[in-house]
Amino acid sequence: MNEKMRRLALGAGIPLAVAGVGLGPYLAYRSELPDRVAVHYDSAGRPDGSMGTEVFLLVIGGVMAIGLIALLSIALTRRRFQPMVAPGVSSMGAFVATLFAGILALTAIEQRGLDRWQDATLSPVAVIAWIGGSILIAGLAAWIASSLPFKADTGTGAAPPSMTLAPGERVFWSSTLTARWPLPLSMVPLAVALAVARFVEPWVVLLLLVAAVALASFGRIRVTADRSGLQVRYGFLGWPRTSVPIHRIATAQAIDVRPVEWGGWGYRGSLAVMRRAAVVLRAGPGLRLDLHNGKVFAVTIDDPDEPARLLNAEVARLPTSGTPLA
Repeated sequence: MNEKMRRLALGAGIPLAVAGVGLGPYLAYRSELPDRVAVHYDSAGRPDGSMGTEVFLLVIGGVMAIGLIALLSIALTRRRFQPMVAPGVSSMGAFVATLFAGILALTAIEQRGLDRWQDATLSPVAVIAWIGGSILIAGLAAWIASSLPFKADTGTGAAPPSMTLAPGERVFWSSTLTARWPLPLSMVPLAVALAVARFVEPWVVLLLLVAAVALASFGRIRVTADRSGLQVRYGFLGWPRTSVPIHRIATAQAIDVRPVEWGGWGYRGSLAVMRRAAVVLRAGPGLRLDLHNGKVFAVTIDDPDEPARLLNAEVARLPTSGTPLA
């Protein structure tokens, strides 16, 4: 697919499909809807809030349009973006647009023929399908946008340094980085979970607790490098972890990480979808891996020169060094 087709898919194909999915059922069943439609449900699935049908269309359609405009703006812009900007904006725009298109469609489908909005029901299966579909469309948009032209990004541009290793010599490198911001930030979903525990379903509390644990895990990372490649372990338990096998690495180099260029702080991007990913705990020194398939992985860490030299040395003595592998 050439660049023109990718831009058409991003700026027209996805928006038209999303708008059709949302507006189609609503326009088809508009005359069968009650004067007011249910727009909010309590923890037991009972409707407890409503809105006039025309106002509902204006509000939901307006938010959906914002997401579609984000997609269109990326597709029409000819300038080269920062590598993470186009996929990030496209995925967020696609997610918002699809999510609200789903709300529009589900409301029309599930409330047609009702006399009162209080009789409305909400199918959990339909909700899961709509949220899952929104995530898939967001991933598709990010994947398409990741192939659009972006600003030249080759790290420092310097020749990758390499460590001198004797035949059979094995070297292991490890370093730990601790950041202050994740722990206090993790207190927010934890406090919300404790505050609403008596009023919401258990699964809502569970999701908030998972979010708190996930945020806290970014307070500490341990990065290791050896002949097997690079590993990043999160939190004090060392789980989850991110691994980059040595056979996937083309070169490694020390860089100066600027969070804005990588999409912010935390785990940013996706190697599978956006072709770039980074673990960013703070601005400053970091290790960048350029992979054989054109993908890039980076992690903030102190003294990145040593793991860069080690990984380059291990890449150099691979039997098939330089052969692209997935």
